[in-house]
Amino acid sequence: MNADTSTLGKGAFDFTTKLFGGFLSIITVFIVSFYLLFYYDSFKKFVASFFQKDRQEFILKVIDQVNEKLGAWLQGQIVLSLFIALMSWIALSILRIPFALPLALLAGMLEIVPTLGPTLSAIPAVVVALTVSPATALTVAAVYFFIQFLEGHLLVPKIMQRAVGLNPVVIILGVMIGANLMGIAGALLAIPFISFIIVIFNSLDLG
Repeated sequence: MNADTSTLGKGAFDFTTKLFGGFLSIITVFIVSFYLLFYYDSFKKFVASFFQKDRQEFILKVIDQVNEKLGAWLQGQIVLSLFIALMSWIALSILRIPFALPLALLAGMLEIVPTLGPTLSAIPAVVVALTVSPATALTVAAVYFFIQFLEGHLLVPKIMQRAVGLNPVVIILGVMIGANLMGIAGALLAIPFISFIIVIFNSLDLG
């Protein structure tokens, strides 16, 4: 019994650590993006200053291309969150679940957290559905599972392909590898990191 309790406690601690690390990564990304937005020109000049003068114009163009890709990724993430919120709201409204709109908004916000976000958003929805009936709760769980499946296999690849121009297969593999290597943070940063590498590679080829 003690061994089972210890294992359960360790599992809960690991889950909490990963979740906290994921939220911390998300907050860090948005803080850095906020500062870069307001100090973008200064940041460009600072980075370019490390290179020779005859290469600085080229470096500035590369930074602009990277910034464009990261901005496209962020826009794609916002569109994805709106899609998830809308689908969740429609499904919960059809099932006449109380607090359908707040639950849908929560699903949209947690969509920013890769892999764990959709699961976390399903928990309060299922709990609320239990106040209606166990059968309704099972239906809500199935609906959230379907939305999560749709998100992972169709919405993320297609929306991010349109946003950053990456092949859907590359996006899926990148998110999977990032999640395995670095957990939530790796899944979150996989697409912008791949976009960054591609821009740098193309720029070196052109330069």
